[in-house]
Amino acid sequence: MFLMRPRVTVGWNCNTRTRSFVQEVNRDGWIMGMTEAELSTFDKDGALVIDSPFTTDQLDRWEKMWDRSVEQPTEVGIVDPDFLDFLQQPYFEAVAKQCLRADAVHLCGGPGCQNRDPEPPPYRDDQAQWVWGAHVDLQATLENFDATPRQIRLDLWFWVNDVPENRGAMRVLPGSHRPIMEHWSRILTAEHRAELPRIHGVWPAPREACGSYPEYIPDLVATPWLEQEPVPVVARRGQMLVANQCGLHSAWQNRLDTTRKAIVLPWVAKGVRLGMPPNQFDDLTGEFSLLRAALPAECTRLAPDPKAWSFTSAYVGNWPELFMPGFDSGA
Repeated sequence: MFLMRPRVTVGWNCNTRTRSFVQEVNRDGWIMGMTEAELSTFDKDGALVIDSPFTTDQLDRWEKMWDRSVEQPTEVGIVDPDFLDFLQQPYFEAVAKQCLRADAVHLCGGPGCQNRDPEPPPYRDDQAQWVWGAHVDLQATLENFDATPRQIRLDLWFWVNDVPENRGAMRVLPGSHRPIMEHWSRILTAEHRAELPRIHGVWPAPREACGSYPEYIPDLVATPWLEQEPVPVVARRGQMLVANQCGLHSAWQNRLDTTRKAIVLPWVAKGVRLGMPPNQFDDLTGEFSLLRAALPAECTRLAPDPKAWSFTSAYVGNWPELFMPGFDSGA
């Protein structure tokens, strides 16, 4: 879904920001955040593509930064001055506050550059690719989603080059987040519901190689998940995917000769506890320490110590109420 609005310069960063940008309109008519229509679409579909206010010069600089970052270790890329400038743009924080219905938000995952490189043929057909890749990355209940502030992780995928359908455009299944979250509300024990939200991948058709196997997502609507046709997330350079990863989505093959380039920013509302696998917790603790040392003092709130707001939730020790029917755990 594309909602066009005037493209204007946003040059402020945390050092000069003195007012809230949530639903604020600047002198050129640009809404610093999302419109009510866009927020309604996010609530209903769980994902949408929106425009951003950045200039060609900014996009050029950030794409060059992206090109440098993929050749560097993470600890170097995240303190690149241009990456720090990107993180401090108030637009991203404003969008996260609106979607999460929160007065304050912070990053909750390693911000960074994500690529989808060209792949040689043969290619899976679209149906086979969807069956192979469809999954969720986050477990949360419908009560978590409907709370204020929302108790989910919000992912912002900012594109620094065009994403046509065949350049590895991610596929999403609009609206799948609600029945899936309602399912978790219904079947999980009270003890396990208390551990949500948590970063935890689950598949409708899990393979043994999947970390959460034999957990699965059953069919919950009239047409089975894997018989539905997902929507390609196509976008122009400078647009952004706003996504609730509780909905079904899948990576996709890049059949063109140019890498798909994204900068991913995961957010959570301040005060919300988020579970994550131990390796992610450890990596994030180190990355956020580097970010706090590199960011201006007034911006360190963007990367608080995970020990203060997160907890570990391992893939091992799977939850029996999520097991596929007939699975013999050997117990």
